[in-house]
Amino acid sequence: MKLHAILITRNDDLIIGDWLRRHHGFFDTIAVVDGSDGTYTRTLCADYANVRYDRDPPGPITDQTLRHRGYEMLRDAATEGDWFFAAHPDEFLIHDPRSLMSITANVVMWLPLHILPHTTEIEAWRAAEGRHPTTLFSHFWWRRGAVPHCEYRMWKLVREPVWDLVSTQPSTTVIPMNYMGEAIPTLVPIYLHYKCYNPRPDLYEADGRLKKSNLNTGMPTAGQGEYFFDDDHPYMEQGVAWNVARFTTPADLVARFGNPPRLVQVGNELTMVNDEGAIVH
Repeated sequence: MKLHAILITRNDDLIIGDWLRRHHGFFDTIAVVDGSDGTYTRTLCADYANVRYDRDPPGPITDQTLRHRGYEMLRDAATEGDWFFAAHPDEFLIHDPRSLMSITANVVMWLPLHILPHTTEIEAWRAAEGRHPTTLFSHFWWRRGAVPHCEYRMWKLVREPVWDLVSTQPSTTVIPMNYMGEAIPTLVPIYLHYKCYNPRPDLYEADGRLKKSNLNTGMPTAGQGEYFFDDDHPYMEQGVAWNVARFTTPADLVARFGNPPRLVQVGNELTMVNDEGAIVH
């Protein structure tokens, strides 16, 4: 049984080197599907023996067409029973996906903790000229009073995957369409999503082409302060302010959330608990 990754990237020069250094050892093979304007990502990938590199496919660029391209790049390395991980350069894993490969399920959902620049980090970000966001930013945000927002990230090759190559809707799902009905395990590993890792307004065009996240995408901004958040200026979605906390190391997050956390029913609500049964979301 092997573990493969399909890494989708576009102009992620500030962060993709860190991602490859931290994660390449998790995976037997990594397919990098790259839509970058330059050659920086291609050059980095050449340093890793288990990385296969190719450019975006022709035609519509969607979650499905990109993952289909990655799967085709890995087809000759994959056998039935192998696992696939849908990866992004701005998502850093706290739990080891290899530890989940023996569970009796064909899909695994993960919980993202959103990393957003904090106002206390502005000066350090300026001094570093925007480099090293994974060491500069150390505050994570999560939704208040709502079911934990989990996302598909792993699927097990138990049947030939079916991909939607017709729809032109950019954002759909990152796993094959014929895996969407699979039972979901209660274990929910976590990852850090550097949702806005380069808060430079000049990177955001009116059409959102250079977007690094969906944070204020395509909207004009008054200045870099709009991309930094704190308790007085919280990150919000749909008019609801999110919670914020600071962490120092990944071990802090494992101690808080569990190894990994799991979903449980408490009364009429679905919530998340750690190894000791304490509610963490």
